[in-house]
Amino acid sequence: MEILDGVGGMKYLIPPKSRRLPRAGRKGVDAVFHVVSRICGRAFLLTDEEKEAFRGLLGRVAGFCGVEVITYALLDNHFHLLIEVPGKPGDLRDEELMERARLLYGKERKGQPLSMARIEAALKAGGEVREAMRGLLMARMASLPMFMKILKQRYSILFNRKYDRVGTLWEGRFRSVLVENTRVAVRAVAAYIDLNPVRAGAVDDPKDYRFSGYGEAVGSGKFKRYALWTRIAENQSDSPEVVAARYRRYLYVTGSDPRKGRVLKPDEVAAVMERGGVLSVSQMLRCRLRYMTQGAVIGTKAFVAEWGRSRREAATAKREKAPVAAVGLGEDSLFTENGRV
Repeated sequence: MEILDGVGGMKYLIPPKSRRLPRAGRKGVDAVFHVVSRICGRAFLLTDEEKEAFRGLLGRVAGFCGVEVITYALLDNHFHLLIEVPGKPGDLRDEELMERARLLYGKERKGQPLSMARIEAALKAGGEVREAMRGLLMARMASLPMFMKILKQRYSILFNRKYDRVGTLWEGRFRSVLVENTRVAVRAVAAYIDLNPVRAGAVDDPKDYRFSGYGEAVGSGKFKRYALWTRIAENQSDSPEVVAARYRRYLYVTGSDPRKGRVLKPDEVAAVMERGGVLSVSQMLRCRLRYMTQGAVIGTKAFVAEWGRSRREAATAKREKAPVAAVGLGEDSLFTENGRV
C-alpha cells in the first residue's frame, strides 16, 4: 500500500494494483505509438456516419498537435491509431501557431473558452499576454496524452450533442504501446491495424474497408501521400506503387491472421508440424499485440535495452517500482527487458 497526502492533510491509501502505470516514452524525443481506445461498455455505436466525423476530427486534432497519423482503423466500438508524436512542438512563429489553432478553434462554438478572435488579439497584444497565449497553445502540442484528450473529448461532445445524450463515451484510459521507428517494427504494427477490419469480419480484403489508413490510401486520391509508405520502403528510390505491392504481399503472407472459428486445413497443420510448433516472430508479435500491456515497448533488443536504461535513469524511485512490459523484435527472437522470451 502507498500512502499519499490528500486534501486538507488527510491521508489515503492506494493499493499497488490500482496505481496507474507510467506511459512508455521519452520526453523531448520523437516517438511512434500504437494507441487503442474503446467505446464505453464496448457498445457498437460508431456507424459509418460517426466514423466519417471521427476521421475528420482526427485529421484536425493531429494537425493542431503536430502528430502524424501513419495508419488507423475505426471499428464499430473501438479504434486503433499508429502515430508519431514529436518530442517538442518546435519554435513556431505566430503565423504558424494561428494556422494550427484554426484547425480546432476556427469555428465559433457556444461555451468554447478559446476562439480565434481571442487568440489573435492576445498574439497581437505582445508582451506577457502574447507569451501566455503561446504557452497555452503549445502546451497542447507534442504530447500523446494531450492529443488523445482533445480527440476523445471533442468527439464525445459531438456525439452526445447529436444524440442528445450525456455522460462518458469512452471506456477508461486509452492504451498505448511505444514502437521502435524502424521499417520492421512499424510494418508489423501497421499490418496488425490494417487487418483489424478483416479480423472483425467487416470485409474480406483490407483495401475494401473505407475507415482505415490502408483502405483510404488505396481507395482515394491519397495513395501516394500515405505516410506508411515512406517508413517501410526498403530503398529511398522505391516508388509508392512498389512499396504498396510489397506491403500487400506482406499483409497476406506474413501479417494476416486466421479468422475466428476457422477450421484448420491440412496444409496449415503440415506447416506447423514442419516448424516443430515454433511460432514465427511475426506470429508472436501479433499475439503480444492482442494482449497489449499498458506502457509496452516494441522494437529490437537494442531499442528495448536503451529505452529501459533511459527510463531507469529518468524515473524516480517510486516510478522504478511500477511494472512496465517491454516486447522486443529481433531477427529471430522476441525480447523483454529481462532477456529472451
